Amino acid sequence: MVERTPPALLGESLYDQLPRDCDGAPLLNPEQVLTGGEEGGRFTKVLHRSELRAIEIEWKPIRSERLRPLIFCFRDVSALVSYEQLRVEADRIERRRQQTENLNRALELERLALATKVMECPVTGLPNRRALHVSIRAALKTQRGNGGRISILFCDLNSFKEINDLHGHHVGDELLIEIGRRLQRSLRFGDVLSRLGGDEFVILTMGIFDEGDALQLAMRLNDAVGQTWSAEDHRIRPSMSIGITISDDPEISVDELIRRADLAMYEAKSKGDQHISFYHPSIDKKVRKNIHLRHQLENAFQHKAMFLAYQPIVGLGNRIVVGMEALLRLGAIASPIATPAEFIPLAERTALILPIGRWVISEALKRLSQLRSEGSEVTMAINVSPLQLKENGLSDFFLSQAERAGVDPSWTVVEVTESILIEHPDLATSELRRLRQAGVKVHLDDFGTGYSSMSWLARLPIDTIKVDRTFIADFLHDHRKAVVLEAMVRLSHDLGLELIAEGIETAEQHAGLLAMGCDQGQGFLFGRPEPLNRSCAVPA
Repeated sequence: MVERTPPALLGESLYDQLPRDCDGAPLLNPEQVLTGGEEGGRFTKVLHRSELRAIEIEWKPIRSERLRPLIFCFRDVSALVSYEQLRVEADRIERRRQQTENLNRALELERLALATKVMECPVTGLPNRRALHVSIRAALKTQRGNGGRISILFCDLNSFKEINDLHGHHVGDELLIEIGRRLQRSLRFGDVLSRLGGDEFVILTMGIFDEGDALQLAMRLNDAVGQTWSAEDHRIRPSMSIGITISDDPEISVDELIRRADLAMYEAKSKGDQHISFYHPSIDKKVRKNIHLRHQLENAFQHKAMFLAYQPIVGLGNRIVVGMEALLRLGAIASPIATPAEFIPLAERTALILPIGRWVISEALKRLSQLRSEGSEVTMAINVSPLQLKENGLSDFFLSQAERAGVDPSWTVVEVTESILIEHPDLATSELRRLRQAGVKVHLDDFGTGYSSMSWLARLPIDTIKVDRTFIADFLHDHRKAVVLEAMVRLSHDLGLELIAEGIETAEQHAGLLAMGCDQGQGFLFGRPEPLNRSCAVPA
């Protein structure tokens, strides 16, 4: 039965030597034997693929022996089992086999469904972060064997939160589904598209060999995504920022690849053209610098290690100070932490601009109250960021702080950039309208650096244009800039708007602007941004 010689069986386990039964299970196991106890046991089984069709096994302990050894008897009982019994047994075995197969199939389908659910984005149906990690690990394994490069494109929708806020999350979800379709249609066979969450999509490809190929793919993706999309009578033109990393290192980790592409994406968001950026080690240095600066910014706000400097705005005809612009500075007067060009964009990206902006408003209005109590008739201009204008309640906070400081709103000015008024007019104008109704003036700051469409001037809720310093710096030597500047002055007068020229540094610039009919100006010629006790002294 076991097809081995007696000496070969010595020392071997009996249970391992016996053939399988017709179910494929062990013919005998220790548990069966132990349950028999002192009485032993007996059963009949049909064998699996054996010349013996049926076998009876009986065992009993030898009671006369101290260790109670067992004696087994194996009998061929094939002749005693009828054909009908064998058929019934065979049917029973087949039914059990099918039940087992069905159960296994159901369990496998359930496992696959669960695995798919765990690996799939519930909104778009695309692979999720977990699935992306699996795909990148597989790509790295292939790279180890075959060489080549792996490219990761990290795509992030621009202003997606505003779409959700304006149109609702259901429209946002529909847009995400549409973006997934557009991206998928723009990819090649073998490229892997996944959604990490929020408005972030990641593409894995192994068919890109250099930055030129990757740039072409990214531009194709941006073109596809940027097509106008309609939802519930709203027309939305989405856009993306794309960060790209290309690696030929098969030992790099999955997290490091995604991190690099993510950093490049944030670099791309700061670009104003294609919104596409490649990872470079210098980005890490820049990120570390930004993290350090953010900690400084947070500490400065927490411990009030910041102050306001005030730069005068003067009438160009008589050089009399007519207003002050409040400008935020970090650190001590003698040792500032960073320049506004460094910390203001960071404050806006991290939303720290909201609490800092409230502090600036409160502090500037207190200073204005002091100036007015001393007999001054100057106005106070306070810069308001786009993020503040998007937040409901700015006008309520501003007016309540003015009332608390004893300041008439007509003594105040808010300065805004043209981008927020043109890109999000509904969000911005509702807050500005309430401020203007209370008497607050609105200055359009940095005019000439953004859209600069003069047709917008008649439609925007503004009182004054502030021409950016880039026009003032060389209008005396650049005929075209001089022509544009003259047009700005004439148009502002025709529209009943005031105009302030920023960045006046020389007497020649002063005289040239005065000849053009420009009424007011601001710049180092009349005073640098300084604390209040020194900023009022304007040179004659």
